[in-house]
Amino acid sequence: TIIKMPVHKFITKQRRARVQPNSVHWIPKEVTHNPIRQNKGLRWEIFSQQLITIQPGKTFTAVLGLGVQMTKGICLASLKQEIKEKKCSLQDGVIASTEDIIVTIQNNSDHEVIINEGDSLCYVSYYSIAI
Repeated sequence: TIIKMPVHKFITKQRRARVQPNSVHWIPKEVTHNPIRQNKGLRWEIFSQQLITIQPGKTFTAVLGLGVQMTKGICLASLKQEIKEKKCSLQDGVIASTEDIIVTIQNNSDHEVIINEGDSLCYVSYYSIAI
């Protein structure tokens, strides 16, 4: 699908709409709080499956309830803004093909961070070319 977008009064720019290519296959798992597919299958919103408490300077490793198989492209994980504001970060947001996506959250603050069960935790997004 080609979308025409006006760039200027006399010029139009064409760009391709993003759709899920055949090179990626998502593997949702049975979990209490199911991931939600967004952006025509290119992004998933992931929810916490349990109460998470991360002490200052410590990490927590979470299994996301989603897998992915790719023949090309890249998947990236990103924490929700509310969790980033608590001074947390991902140790590595790049995801390879795997049956179970796992992320490690680092608490970089001086305070305990609590993420409730069912809270939106992160996004996992697919990109057809490396960023």
